[in-house]
Amino acid sequence: MKWWHLLLGLIGLYGLAIILLNLFLGKMVFLPKKLASDYEFRFDFPFEELWLEGSELTINALFFPSQVQRKGLLIYLHGNADNLQRWGTYTIDFTSIGYDVIAIDYPGYGKSLDSPSEAKVYASAELAWSWAVSRYPAEKIIIYGRSLGSAPASYLSSQHKARMLILETPFYSIPDVLNRRNFFIPWFNNDYHFPNYQFLEDSKNDAYIVQGTRDKIVPYASAVELKPFLTDDTRFKVIEGGGHRNLSTFDEYHHWLRRILE
Repeated sequence: MKWWHLLLGLIGLYGLAIILLNLFLGKMVFLPKKLASDYEFRFDFPFEELWLEGSELTINALFFPSQVQRKGLLIYLHGNADNLQRWGTYTIDFTSIGYDVIAIDYPGYGKSLDSPSEAKVYASAELAWSWAVSRYPAEKIIIYGRSLGSAPASYLSSQHKARMLILETPFYSIPDVLNRRNFFIPWFNNDYHFPNYQFLEDSKNDAYIVQGTRDKIVPYASAVELKPFLTDDTRFKVIEGGGHRNLSTFDEYHHWLRRILE
């Protein structure tokens, strides 16, 4: 085989990889796990299952009541994988210090109907907000977004005045993450933006960010790019050695969370 034949073959494979990765980008952004409609959630603490209905969406949600004296409500917007059976376990971090929590599954996740898209994720967050403000004063509502959930959380904060916005392992935007993690892949799929920087620029609330230095999913540098949109650098909490999925295993995270919420 001539060397240029091999080179042309490699170029062709590279081009095919670029096309396939761009075509199936949605499969990388959204990693839902469906649940049967009759699935029974199981947790070691009280909860109530809810259905939130809009004109075009119906999503599944879970409500977790505070385990101590009630301070307000936290809207929990989870990451890009799994469903509420996993994410509901994290709500103890908030109910244990006085906050009711409502957590939602985006379309296509868990029992929620339809399929996910960027617009539908934002619409789902709006359904959670509508439910929340019908039961709690806006000044007692905290918006919390984790990873992909940082985008609908920031979006809500750009639309509504709440008590505060908290982002765990957020990113500047999806294109920024892709460019930082895949140096040799040109991305031409423009269906997924999730521009946290834009929403934070328009935020109606004080924002706090917590990020680990060893995050292999959302590069630390991508989160740092959001610093200019915070009131000051002290609102950007760094967990040394923290990864993408384990910040809640650090005592430092819980001390920080209690300080800003209490």
